[in-house]
Amino acid sequence: METSLRWLRSTGIALLCVLGSRSGAQSLSAAQRDTIDSGGQVVIVEELPGKAWPRVTVYQYIAASAEEAAAVFADYERHVTYLPKVRKSHVSRLVDSATVEVDYVLNTPIVSDERYTVRNHATKVVGQRVAGPRDGSTASFRVVWTLVRASSIKSADGEAIFEPYGDGSLMIYRNLIVPGSGLAGFGPIRAQARPQVQATARAIGKRVAEERARERPLLDQQLRALRAMVGSP
Repeated sequence: METSLRWLRSTGIALLCVLGSRSGAQSLSAAQRDTIDSGGQVVIVEELPGKAWPRVTVYQYIAASAEEAAAVFADYERHVTYLPKVRKSHVSRLVDSATVEVDYVLNTPIVSDERYTVRNHATKVVGQRVAGPRDGSTASFRVVWTLVRASSIKSADGEAIFEPYGDGSLMIYRNLIVPGSGLAGFGPIRAQARPQVQATARAIGKRVAEERARERPLLDQQLRALRAMVGSP
């Protein structure tokens, strides 16, 4: 047990397994904040009754403002360039200024590539932070997605929240997939749920940092697009 705890500390990952209720509304503990401040991820895994895969939530610091981080993520067409295992990302339908449908092709082990479409909705929220003080002084941003159709996935939902945190922002990335394949409960495939969400969160943070450091014109373009989505000036 002590060896396992040392391993968790050395990897910078705090893992909490909980049942039932969604964990996003709870404030981070001092130990969890220490993990984030040291560059690690706080990972919460929820085993849900009747679900083959768990709901996974990752908390991670991003060295950019909440608006900058959200702007990069909301450029859905570019997901294919940096998200792991994504072979295609294409905005196929504009529902309204803040809501679009995005077609993805995801490389999956053993079984055929997964083709699916999700509906993404972006919002700007003031004074309703998940982990920080609710003083309303700076806005947070939230992108929520739900499954529209898929080649085998039964359902999928998640969200990415970006809120002010220290000199940068805190990303709360949450995802739950209900796979349709009979292999979904197979140990090696099921085991990919948590590391895949973690890898996605890392990739988002890395991409935001790269754009902020070396691709400012692109980031400025994405900021204008985000403001048009959520109604900011």
